[in-house]
Amino acid sequence: MRDRYGRNPFAQSCLAARRLVQRGVPYITLNAQGWDSHKKHFETMQQRTAEMDQAFAALLGDLSEQGLLDTTLVWWTGEFGRTPMVQREAPWFGGRNHYSKCFNAVVAGGGFKGGHVVGESDETASNVVKRPVAPQDLLGSIYELAGIDPDAKMPNPRNFDVTVLPPESPAGRLREIYTVPMGAKQA
Repeated sequence: MRDRYGRNPFAQSCLAARRLVQRGVPYITLNAQGWDSHKKHFETMQQRTAEMDQAFAALLGDLSEQGLLDTTLVWWTGEFGRTPMVQREAPWFGGRNHYSKCFNAVVAGGGFKGGHVVGESDETASNVVKRPVAPQDLLGSIYELAGIDPDAKMPNPRNFDVTVLPPESPAGRLREIYTVPMGAKQA
């Protein structure tokens, strides 16, 4: 089983996470170190992506085989994208900096349909050209599927009109990839 996930710290964290899910732990966070590719981006990615692909595929496959994927929501993302232009000059030597206009995330299980892509970027991943997803739409979707009302009012001593999350963007939450319509009872 350890070889299936991979013999590196992130892979073994994924295996530990699956074991925690089996024992009913409701919320687990994993952090994959070493993705800050301001310098030598391609060398870093060559090593990191192979480890990540193996571990993430093993986690999803294992959760599915254990009958846990439908009730476990998996969210995989970074906090931003990377610049479309590679910075070849010193001190970057092929690095890429932070870029918030266009980035990706993966959601699986827990009420999300598998095998779907939402949104599209242009050919250089510089701009979103189809179906943008704002952070509050992604988080709001996760909250909805976890049974948390993202539009609920937050209690506060000054009675400010504050909700759990900011309002949906014009594009809206990811309901097109929910396995059940909102309001329907999930298994």
